[in-house]
Amino acid sequence: MNEVYVILLVLFPILLFLGLPIYASLGITGLAVSYLTDAPLVFATQNVLNGLDKFALLAIPSFILAGNIMQKGGITEDIISIFRHAFGHIPGSLGLVTIFSCMFFAAISGSGPGTVAAIGAIMIPSMIKYGYPPEYAASVSATGGTLGVMIPPSNPLIIYGIIANVSIADLFAAGMLPGLFTAFLLAGVAYVLALRSGAVMEVDHSVERQSIWRLIWKAKFALFLPVFILGGIYSGIFTPVEASVCAVVYALVVSVVVYRQLTLPGLRAAFENAVRLGGALMIIVACSTLFATVITLERIPQDVVATFSGITESATLILLLICLLLIIIGTFMETISAIIILAPILVPLVVSYGIDPIHFGIILIVTIEIAFLTPPLGVNLFVASQIANIKFERVAVAILPFVATLIVAMLIVIFFPQLSLWLPETLRSLR
Repeated sequence: MNEVYVILLVLFPILLFLGLPIYASLGITGLAVSYLTDAPLVFATQNVLNGLDKFALLAIPSFILAGNIMQKGGITEDIISIFRHAFGHIPGSLGLVTIFSCMFFAAISGSGPGTVAAIGAIMIPSMIKYGYPPEYAASVSATGGTLGVMIPPSNPLIIYGIIANVSIADLFAAGMLPGLFTAFLLAGVAYVLALRSGAVMEVDHSVERQSIWRLIWKAKFALFLPVFILGGIYSGIFTPVEASVCAVVYALVVSVVVYRQLTLPGLRAAFENAVRLGGALMIIVACSTLFATVITLERIPQDVVATFSGITESATLILLLICLLLIIIGTFMETISAIIILAPILVPLVVSYGIDPIHFGIILIVTIEIAFLTPPLGVNLFVASQIANIKFERVAVAILPFVATLIVAMLIVIFFPQLSLWLPETLRSLR
């Protein structure tokens, strides 16, 4: 057992430090532990393959593809236009437009960096044009992209649901209210920072004053997609995987027949990006399954439970300690990898303290949101800084007020569990 701990605590960090990809570090560590415990080679290969043999995983590439098709098909611009017309007459309001546009697009793409790329590509140049500092424009777009992991459908929630063996539909429902609440908190901070930035905040003069209802009607096909996806899941018409495929078909039909902006090169780019992102996630899932199986067989989750039980009997304190650990780990580990590695260890721990695994899943996702914005990884920061054409370091400083806001949101979700649990409980009672 001691040798296994040495491999897990020494070999894995060393491999990451040497610059090996996360999937390779996970796979090599899992193989080393398997060899040390005299497990046959087939044990490792079967676990890698079994990691991908999960039906629910099919939803991830499909939701990514649906978001890409919407972006290439011009649907994203209609979403942004609604919020620009709702807030564009207010000086300093483009930060609000960015946050709420990201919130809505996140309900389709389920991807944080994907949301930053889709919305930021339009909003960052627009904010700079109207006098917003580039650092502010990049930081707001990067922050809005974090909502992609909470507002359903969410790829990290799907992964967590598979690992924790809880209903993905319940997790989607649990993420709605915390996601909306966090979006409004971030929007308020964005507006205050815009007014204090020192720049001359002009009204968005490119916005024509017209009825918001006319704009909503014009964008009805874009607005109906989240209702179609989530309504179908909660009504029992289709599963999350079937919903993801329906989302692709819907986005494709609307982009080609209604908007008529999706070209063959655009469709090819949408598929290529979905294959690239989906494939990257799947290989991490495959290798991390071996890693998770090894630590489970070595009873490491039980050892963690016993260790923490000796520290405190307070469930709230345990959650705070876990969140601190997640924030630290999230600074250097990719989100999906962190969930896959830590969930098998942490879920038994929180359940032993009487914490609902659905509530913990939302806490986990809220905390991991912060990791999108914290160097050295900070994926959203890299995407936003490249679009704004400024140094990564400048965005990392400008993002600090938003990181503080996400920490506040995390604490509120911890201390008010019904914010996460009320909606799934209500929907279950209606079924």
